[in-house]
Formats: sequence, C-alpha cells, structure tokens
Amino acid sequence: MKKNITLVILLFLPSVLFISCEQTLLGPEPENTPKNNFEILWKTFDENYALFPVKKVNWDSLHSYYGSKITAYTNESDLWNIMGEMLTRLNDGHVTLFNKNITNWYSSSEINRRKIEDFSLNLVKNKFLTDVTTAGDGYFTYGRVNSNLSSKKIGYIYISTFASSNSGNGSDWAFDIDKIIKELYDCDAIIIDLRNNGGGLKITLWNIASAFVDRDITYFNQQMKTGPGHNDFSAPIPLEIFPRSDVLHFTKKIALLTNRLSASGSEHFSQIFKNLPYSTQIGDTTFGCFGDIVGTGTLPNGWTFLYPCRLTKTPEGYCPEGIGIIPDLLVENTKQDIDANRDNVMERAVNVLSK
Repeated sequence: MKKNITLVILLFLPSVLFISCEQTLLGPEPENTPKNNFEILWKTFDENYALFPVKKVNWDSLHSYYGSKITAYTNESDLWNIMGEMLTRLNDGHVTLFNKNITNWYSSSEINRRKIEDFSLNLVKNKFLTDVTTAGDGYFTYGRVNSNLSSKKIGYIYISTFASSNSGNGSDWAFDIDKIIKELYDCDAIIIDLRNNGGGLKITLWNIASAFVDRDITYFNQQMKTGPGHNDFSAPIPLEIFPRSDVLHFTKKIALLTNRLSASGSEHFSQIFKNLPYSTQIGDTTFGCFGDIVGTGTLPNGWTFLYPCRLTKTPEGYCPEGIGIIPDLLVENTKQDIDANRDNVMERAVNVLSK
C-alpha cells in the first residue's frame, strides 16, 4: 500500500536516536526467510515500541494470528501484506514499513490511508487575504484578512511545516516569525494556520511558538523506552516552552486552525497553545501521533521500519496518542466545500476574532 509519507514528518530524523531505540544485532547475520523477517519485526516492536500501554492491542495474539499465515511458500508480496496489516493494528502515524529501495511503504495510520482534501491555501489567499507574501524559505505564508470581512485588523500566518530547511540553514528559517510579528503587530488578532502541516523538528516549533507565549509552560511529559518490557520507561521528561527574550511577543487574540493532517510537531504546537487563554483552536482534531523519538530497524531482506520510542502525556497524565488535540470549536470542511470555494474554518475564525 503506497502512501504519501510527506503527510507525517517525524519530529526527529530517524538517525537522531537514543541508544535504547537502536536495533543492534549480535552474532551471525539472520537468514533471509519469511519467518525470520516476520519474527525480527515482531520482536523489535515487542521490546522497543513505546505505545503498547495506550494502544490496547494484544501483541502476542497478533503474533499468533499473523505468524500463522507465514509458511515456507510465503512470497515477498504476501509477506509485505501480512506485516503491513499487523502494523496497521497499531494505528500509529510514526510507524512505517519500507521496502528495500524505499519505493513503496506501508503506513500504520488509518488517517494516512484516507484521502483528505479539506484545505486549500490558494482558496485562503484568494478569498480572504490581502498583502500576501512569504518568509522563512517559503514555509511561512502571511498577510492580512480583507478589511471588508471584518471590522477588526486580523493577521494571517500559514506554517506549512516545522521541518529543517531545504536551503541548508536548518531551523533558522523559523526566526522569520519575528519579522512577521513586527509587520502584523498592529493587528487586533492573528490566525495561525497549521492545516496539512505534518510536523518536523521540535526546535523549529519552539522557535516559532516562543514568540507567542506569555510565560514558561510545561506542556507535555515524555518517558523514554528503557527496556524490553512493555512498561519499561524512564522517569518523565518535561517538555517546556519559554518566551524568547529580546523579541516582540504577540499575546493578543489568536485563532489556531487545525485539521486531521496537522500531525506530530503541529500537535505539540497545538498543545502549547492550549495553555494560552487568548488562543482558540478551531477546525478538526489533529492527527494523534506524539511519540517523537523514532527508532529504526532493518530486516534480513533489506526492508526497513520506523517506530516511536517515547510515551507522551500531558502534565495531568492524559495521553492523546491515537486521539489528537481536540479543537475548542469543531468546524469541518469537506472536499465539496473547497470545490465550492468555501472554507468554513476560516470563516469561523474570522467571525470569532471579529467579536
């Protein structure tokens, strides 16, 4: 099942791992048989996957069920489907199986297997905005809401990703948010749009979010997988955001727009903004994948796979994995809305910020 892996960009690149997430094979090279490939995949997840405590799957039962399908006559196509179907039972946006040449992949996430067409940046620009421009190597698109749509001055910022820049400047592009805030600071409110933003690097989203927060915030706690047991974890590691010093902070009214393709880093960003009394999240619930330290594994047949090694919870102990960050105001678009030049989410945001 070939899917668009750009939908979910991991918060950390697969090469940036803690040692407990790395797969180390000792002894002779395992024989490349269907059974061995299956067993190595299953065992790696059994000992290293961090989300069994919240996924409510019986991994041993899945081993029995899917393992029984493998025989000496199982061909590569059958093995691909057996493994892929087993991983879909985890329904995890950070779990992916790749073939040897990474020309095909099997996504575990149900959302990634759907076709979602509920957002169009061109629609937003053409129908709602004036003075549209870009910044941050093109990852920011910003402007102002047409004055005939609101009596208030409303700014708009679209963030397409939190990834490292293709131009080679890493996450430095994110600091262009300071220039954008200066240009929009006379606005009464700002819309920040994260729809279809699949995530990226935490340092990038921190650089941006730190220009909007008014105090130090602990927004998540994460526990690192430390042993082979399903409940072997480190002590909680707090994830914190602080206002950056010596920059202009925008702490007036904010509408944060999300949809089901706002994933990973976008969800960390959304959780930060849940702590801001002047911010309202509008749109659909986010993707629901938070286990950002990602482990890698390689099978004897050359296939590779990714899996998360951290369990993420709010400071209150709630885990949003597989659920997402739920909006304050649920507003949905459909493909039919977009085709009809309607964006219900933008319209609601403008209405809320105009009051």
